[in-house]
Amino acid sequence: MIKSSSFSLHGSLWANKDKLFSNLKLNIKFNKWTIIIGQSGAGKSTLLKIIANLNIPDTFTNNIYKNTNIDLSFSWMAQNDLLLPWLNVIENVTLGQKLRREKINLNKANILLEKVGLINVANHLPSTLSGGMRQRVALARTLMEDNDIILMDEPFSALDTMTRSKIQKLTWSLLKEKTVIMVTHEPLEALLLSDNLYYIHNKQLKPIKLPKTKPLRKINSENVLYCHEYILKLLKKSYTL
Repeated sequence: MIKSSSFSLHGSLWANKDKLFSNLKLNIKFNKWTIIIGQSGAGKSTLLKIIANLNIPDTFTNNIYKNTNIDLSFSWMAQNDLLLPWLNVIENVTLGQKLRREKINLNKANILLEKVGLINVANHLPSTLSGGMRQRVALARTLMEDNDIILMDEPFSALDTMTRSKIQKLTWSLLKEKTVIMVTHEPLEALLLSDNLYYIHNKQLKPIKLPKTKPLRKINSENVLYCHEYILKLLKKSYTL
């Protein structure tokens, strides 16, 4: 059980001779959604991999360090659902247990498929599912693992607008008490879902003050609309062509 309230990162990151992050400082609060917003190529996905202790290409020089004495476990939700096409839905959800040669907990898997509204397609192959359904399978698989921290790399960007909104709400409702670190380039998505929000500016992470309302925020709220305009102005200054 995690007893700390947060952990932090600091340091720098280069891609070849180009510095992506300089004097980076990031505090991650447990059981909250921390979202990082920035343009493509700014190093957001690589930062997630560093947090998860995953290997990054040799073209990167990593001097980012985590300040924690806790062994943390990680789940990953990506833009692509990463479902194995030869396995059916419930086999994809329980894949982690199978790979670790653990006893498959079908009862838990079925409960999660109920929560994401897919129990009726438990034996279907991914090729028979829509994009939104496939992402819900990925969400159930993430919940099945029950790791300490969930890393999300643009998890909704491949979905159409209406499906995206529904999956955002479902994902937040099922993960609202989890520790989530998400990267995105969509300011409204970041504003609606985050407890703590950072944007990339001058190769550093800068915090953005959020409305006092909690996620999932209402788009038509005056404070949210004002904050959205404010974020757009910040991003306009920080984006480069």
